[in-house]
Formats: sequence, structure tokens, C-alpha cells
Amino acid sequence: MIDNHMSFDFRIAGLLCIALPRMAMLRILILSTVLVLASCASTEESSEAKSDDTPQNKTRTTPRPRGLFIAPISDEIGTVQVYRTGKETSPPLITLGTRETITVSFDLLSNNSRTLSIYFYHANRYWERDLLPVEFLRTFHRDELINYRLSRATDVRYSHYDYEFPSRNIDFTRSGNYILRVTEFGDEEDILFERPFFISEQSTLIELTLDNILVPGQPYSSIQPLGRFNPTDDNLNIFDYEMCFVRNDRYASAKCATRPSLGVQPGIAFYLEPLNSFMLAPPPSFLDLSEIRVGGSIEFMDRSVNPPEVALEPDYARFPGSEFGPFLNGQTVVRAAVREYPDPDLSSEYVRVFFRYVPVNEVAAQGRVIVTGSFNNWERDPDYALIWKPEKKWYEGYVLLKQGHHEYRYLVDDPVLKKAASGAPPGRQNLYTAFLYTNDVSVQSDRLISVRGILMN
Repeated sequence: MIDNHMSFDFRIAGLLCIALPRMAMLRILILSTVLVLASCASTEESSEAKSDDTPQNKTRTTPRPRGLFIAPISDEIGTVQVYRTGKETSPPLITLGTRETITVSFDLLSNNSRTLSIYFYHANRYWERDLLPVEFLRTFHRDELINYRLSRATDVRYSHYDYEFPSRNIDFTRSGNYILRVTEFGDEEDILFERPFFISEQSTLIELTLDNILVPGQPYSSIQPLGRFNPTDDNLNIFDYEMCFVRNDRYASAKCATRPSLGVQPGIAFYLEPLNSFMLAPPPSFLDLSEIRVGGSIEFMDRSVNPPEVALEPDYARFPGSEFGPFLNGQTVVRAAVREYPDPDLSSEYVRVFFRYVPVNEVAAQGRVIVTGSFNNWERDPDYALIWKPEKKWYEGYVLLKQGHHEYRYLVDDPVLKKAASGAPPGRQNLYTAFLYTNDVSVQSDRLISVRGILMN
């Protein structure tokens, strides 16, 4: 039996070296892969393939890390939003074969406005990028971002980009997990940012229920999701299915159930074991930056500098999060939040926002304190680490943010600070989503059969 990574390498070699119909090519690759590689490689390529240091050999001997790993965002990029067209807080999820589209919106913080490129990649349920473009696109592998507009009368000048897909240039043929990549024009490796999205078949209905369970050692109950469905494809074995659960669009923190429960026949059910369930946590803090003025969480402002500056009220380690404000599903909102301009995308100002974090007993913590949020895809980015101010007895740092609604929280290394935050009341509103996958042996990747979400208040 051919290893998944090996067969993927063989497909690439075959496509590069011979032009055959797909089924004929697969037969040759399966029956005589060594012969195909030998006939395609040059003498120099063959000698390189024998080296233990080549990337090809490394992928065969070293398992790839599982999980969502995306390229860091460029300093030139601001306010990345990816959502199902029509609502900024909706997940980036559409149904295959429908007219639904996904919107990509972002700003280029540069005086050098220019055409950019966007690429698309298919991935399996573990976010390993797998298929060739011809296996999931019936059109082009990339598209060009030529529609951009300059900001209007803002202190920080920027170019705003909007892009919708699928389109005439980009049309998908398969369901599954996907990653989009925005780059400099025509240069696939000069990456500005990446983001995940999903295309589902919605070929069966998932019944999703959420149970409160008690887990020893936890101060509050946990949420145990259970997804139940009736298979519609008689050719699939029940053990070919897997269900993953996500809270608040935090796709990098998905929890998956690999073994089906047969106690609900003729249906199939998946659920998380208690120790793997979702522990209730304090809500993120809400930042209303729709207007640049003192009030709410904004304690101080200065519009005499460029960019304008605002300082937030100090956040205390013992009181993390805030239930005030609308449910954002972990995303930034601009158009629906900023009311003072007819076109918020172009007229909203970028502001230098100072975050201030007060540790327990106002004593410097062990390790780092990092602010994260909807503005940086909730990444644990060392560039967002705050600096200890001994004269003020708090941590402080700033982030350049566009006017709108944002969510954020602090990531800490110090166990004392973690324990202090764990005692805070958990958030009430959370979106739980179930993703049902099955393996497609014809292309050795996964199909996304169905998705179902429930908003828990």
C-alpha cells in the first residue's frame, strides 16, 4: 500500500513529466511508480533524491505536524476579514454548487497601491495541504486583486481591497478545508497573509446538541457537543467518518472525535470525551472603537498626533473579559460598527491603541504577557508582547487598529495569573460548530460532508 505523502509526490512527478489522461496516469503511478520517477528525473535530480537532506525524503520519514498553520501577517496589512458575504461575523463557509460567496477584505498600509495575487489550497481535515489545483479547481489556481480604493481624508493612508469568490476565474469542484493566500503580484512565496475557509456539501443533516458536564478539577462545567446524522452514501463505511468541533471560529483549536458511537442506529453519533470537552472560559474583552472619543473603555485620547492615540482603561488579571457588547464570534467588524461615515471601509481611521494589563498584586509576572484578538487572528505572536512599566505597575503596549468593533484577551505564562483568570465567570455566548468529514480514497483527501452550528446563550 502506498503512503499518502509518497503518492502525493508521485502524482506531482507524473503531472510534471507526462501528459496522460488522469485514470491512465494513476494506473501507471500505482503499478510502476519507481519506473515513472526514473524516467522523469534527470541524472542530477536522481542523485539529489538519494540525499537524506532533501525535502522529499524528509516528508517520507518525518510526519507532518497536524493542525492549522498559516503564514504570519505582513506589517503592511491591516484589518483582515474573511466571512460569508453579507455578514461580517459569519463563518467563512459556503455550500458547494450554490451562489454563496466568501468576502475577503483588508487594507494595504502603504502609499504604494498595487495589484496583488490570491492563491487557493485544499487541505485535509488536519489542515495538511494535499491536492493539486487541477484536482479541486476547474478554472485558475490564482486570481489577481485589481479592485482597490484609496482611503479618504485619513491620517494613516491606506488602500482598501475587497474580493469575492467563487467567481468566473475561481470555481471549486470539491468540498473540504481550504486556505487562501494573498501575495505580491505573481509571486506565490512573497506572502502577505493567509486565512482558512470551508466549502461544504451539506448532503446530510447534523443534529447538534450541547450538554453541560462536570469535569473533576474544573471550577465550572464544560460543554460536551454531540453530533448525530444519518449516512446518505451506502458506499461509505461508518468508520470512514470523523467529526470535529469548533468554538467561536477558533479553527486552530478544533477538537475531533474519531470513533463513532453506534448506540443511536440507524444513525451515527460523535461526541467528545469529558476530558476533551470545551471548558467554559471567561469571555474576551470587547473594544468599541467605532468612534474615537473618551468613553466606554477608552480612558484617554490624543488626536494631535499621527496616527491618533487612545489609551484603554487598565485590564486586571482577576477580572478578564467583558460581556458588554454584541457577539462578534471572534471577528472584527467595521461596516456594521462605524456609523459616522457613509463608507466605513475607506473613511475609518487607524488608531494607535494602548493596552494596559495589571497583574496580581501589581507585581511583574513570570514570562510574557501577550495581547491577542480578532485583529491578529488570535495568534500567540511575540510581536504583540506588552512591556512591564515598573513606575506604573502594569504591562503596556500598543496595536494599530482600524475603527470598528474588536475582541481581545491576554495570554500569560505565569501560573499565578492563569489561576486568577480561571476563577472569573465564564462567557455566556458561544458558537459551537460541528464539521463532518469522510475520506475520499480516489484522491486520498477528505470531503466535508456537512456543517452545523449552534449559538449558545
